[in-house]
Amino acid sequence: MLLLLFAWGVSFLFFMFPPGDPDFSQLYYWYEDFSDSTDYMKFLDTNPITDVFTMDNVIYILATMGYIAVMHLIGLFYFTMYVCDLREVPLSKAPKIYFTRIWWLILYSATLLIPGLLVIAILPYIFLFLIPALYIRSGIVMFEKKDIYTATINSISKTRGHKFSIFLELSGIVLIFFVLRFIVNYLLASGSTGLCLVEAFLFAYFTLAIFRNMGARFHMITVLDK
Repeated sequence: MLLLLFAWGVSFLFFMFPPGDPDFSQLYYWYEDFSDSTDYMKFLDTNPITDVFTMDNVIYILATMGYIAVMHLIGLFYFTMYVCDLREVPLSKAPKIYFTRIWWLILYSATLLIPGLLVIAILPYIFLFLIPALYIRSGIVMFEKKDIYTATINSISKTRGHKFSIFLELSGIVLIFFVLRFIVNYLLASGSTGLCLVEAFLFAYFTLAIFRNMGARFHMITVLDK
């Protein structure tokens, strides 16, 4: 419960007081005009992208990436506690397990950030395979103390026969989230404090729900399937 409240607070602060400028409408209109232009170079000379894509927009993008990273770290801590509970490991050991191994995941994620974004931009549907295939990799790093490369190979191998069901479970969670978010946005005024509070709670709750599901799958695949 405390972890959910903390995640809720982080999300609310980000939604209510977003750093930088989250308005990209001018960039969208600029792109439409650019696409309709017959002389691209002349258009760029007279309408530089820096006029519509400002440093405040860059700050917002970086802040969003930072927010996602923080929520991911919170989710992994919940994942660690949940797996400890499933394995009947004292919860007092969860922080030690987490802080001993999390640095490897952070380092690995940092080194693959730019290549990963490029791959996603070019082949977005690769996520349909990668997420289920790598679903238990973090657990293997945390609890089996494997290096990232070995954990990646083991995750792809051990999720054989589970990938489709993992995909269905995640799709169900995401679908419920978007339905609830649509209802909330319909009922509450845009930009209101109430909307920020409810949306922040939804993001926090469903982030932890995904990591709880990840923990259950990791336990099922690595312990119950033996």
